[in-house]
Amino acid sequence: MKSKIFTLCTFAVCLFLTTQIFAKPLSDDAQYVGQFEKTLAANREDTERIVFKTGNLKGSKAFSETAHVTTNRFINPTTGKPSLTAVLVEDEATDPIIFVDLNADNSFGDDEKFTFQQEEKDNPYLWKTMVNVPFKNEFFTSCQMFVRFYKEIQTGKMTESERLLEQSTAGFARGTVDVKGKKVAVQYAYDFETNKINHLNGWQGIDADENGEIDMDNLSPEAANADDETIVFRVGQTYLSTKKVDLGKNQITLRENQAKDYKRIELGIGKDFPEFSFVDLTGKKRKFSEFRGKYVLLDFWGMWCPACRDEIPYIREAYKRFQGRGLELVGMNTDKYTPESIKKTLDENGLTWTQARLTSFVEFAGSQLRIQSFPTTFLIAPDGKILSMSRQERGEPDLRGKDLLTTLDEILPKK
Repeated sequence: MKSKIFTLCTFAVCLFLTTQIFAKPLSDDAQYVGQFEKTLAANREDTERIVFKTGNLKGSKAFSETAHVTTNRFINPTTGKPSLTAVLVEDEATDPIIFVDLNADNSFGDDEKFTFQQEEKDNPYLWKTMVNVPFKNEFFTSCQMFVRFYKEIQTGKMTESERLLEQSTAGFARGTVDVKGKKVAVQYAYDFETNKINHLNGWQGIDADENGEIDMDNLSPEAANADDETIVFRVGQTYLSTKKVDLGKNQITLRENQAKDYKRIELGIGKDFPEFSFVDLTGKKRKFSEFRGKYVLLDFWGMWCPACRDEIPYIREAYKRFQGRGLELVGMNTDKYTPESIKKTLDENGLTWTQARLTSFVEFAGSQLRIQSFPTTFLIAPDGKILSMSRQERGEPDLRGKDLLTTLDEILPKK
């Protein structure tokens, strides 16, 4: 099972978001052409956690007596198999180092040594490095593998001597396209089984803010998971979609679209959460603006989703504990049942707050917000501005598990 810092039920599981963005080509549309890079970029959103354990491993080098050495095998992103033997070395005198046997010769050369760096200057627990895995292909020569080391962090049944690492397990074909004199980076999910790219399906992204990076976060306007559709992105005031991808010719062709083809609502901390309408489980038509003046926990979830069910005790406690301090809960329920049957289930589980009917917000969640993962939760201030989208890795207030209660206690006004 794929894992991330926070467990999510993926969009692939939930088939209800059928209303999508289909770009209409212009009869005289402008087109822009670019090329792919030879190295596949790491997909940092598709990861696997691995526990490294102490022990001798064939091919290991002689390390200092003070070094702490642990080993395991990474999954080769190009094959999907755990075939990359690796050794993690921690020494007080140096930054952490990972050795990866990329050529499978049971030894480690100087070109198979990778040094970790802190992800954030003030965070001593998260370290990262990038490993280039050779890839025998007619076009691409290697695939990046992102590796994160959780220093001094143990989870579950880990012992003090074991180490927790995380690696990317998929890749993006990345390139640049000249758009009106500017080099714009784009990337598409690469299928290692077929050695193909399908720009109408799977994850794709574009450097919309032109900072040199493509933000593939679930809620980022620079990323989208295509489902047999053409995705329209906004780069400045230019609206672009992919017309064609041709690896044989090493050619990416983008098409310029009209502003009306761009349906996405861009979200961000400090921005107003958009107004929308829905129908609750009693059949009453509602507007989100009804909740202005309250702190709102807006939760896109469903009973079908295990990760969502795990959150129920904490959300239920939040409602009980903080309703008197100005908190309102609004559930966007994605279960495919009759309103009567799901309402009964919710009542039996003590979920008595407002819940929206699936059919009343499908287009809003799918075509406009493009929510890809569940649960997706927002904390919204009384003035309608977004306080958190629960992206803890970006320093946003945590809205998961018991940390939700801590976050609300810190943010909501005291009585």
